[in-house]
Amino acid sequence: MEEKLSRNEIQDVVDFAAGILAADNFYSPWLSNQLLQNLNNNPRLPTADAVKKALTDYKNSGANLQGYVEFANAFDMIFRRTLYSYANSLSFDLQVTCKNAYTKADYESEEYAKDKQIVDNFLTNFDYKKEFYNVLLNVLKRDTYFTWFRKNKSGNRGKMKYVLQIMPQDYCMLTGYFEKGLLWSFNVLYFMQPGVDIDGFDPSLKETYLRALDESQMNYRPSAPLDKRTGSYALWADVSPINGAWAKFT
Repeated sequence: MEEKLSRNEIQDVVDFAAGILAADNFYSPWLSNQLLQNLNNNPRLPTADAVKKALTDYKNSGANLQGYVEFANAFDMIFRRTLYSYANSLSFDLQVTCKNAYTKADYESEEYAKDKQIVDNFLTNFDYKKEFYNVLLNVLKRDTYFTWFRKNKSGNRGKMKYVLQIMPQDYCMLTGYFEKGLLWSFNVLYFMQPGVDIDGFDPSLKETYLRALDESQMNYRPSAPLDKRTGSYALWADVSPINGAWAKFT
């Protein structure tokens, strides 16, 4: 007679497997794929009552409403076409205008030529139409979209390449604002998950992660200057737009 495992023995196997996955520096293609899917895609099955309840308490039901939109985007073609029609309606044409050049001499100056070259180089190596389209589409889906401005020379013939890296949306939270936009905090617990490679993110986030773990007391201060956003509360750590942390909100 074939011997079957008991419930306790099965649980021991599951716990052992979980322990292996939780080990440091454990990576696999399947984990990487799952992590990529979860960056901004956590659908929830809607019902009429659930949607009504979420809408009546929308301020406290953001995660549910975002999940319902993700579900509708995948399974309702009319909803998806409507959503994309809004995103596709913008051309993202760009016109550069200088704010502090007034005379012909200003436009012919060496300083203006250097500044114009910097702007041209940036726009050449930053696919703003693609990046801004992604921002708009995600804002339409989620209301808030968290990104990190990254720059890298690798694979770009020695020239700097600029992109907006999507952050794990469920681990980001708006916590303030400044004259040019929004401020947010990041839950460094994300880096403790199996398969997450912290080296795939901006180097400043590794410093933020280590600082949040080593901090012996809570030093969270919402009014901290942008160059001193080093506070944390539990595992929620402040991040700064100076390092590249940007968020958009409808």
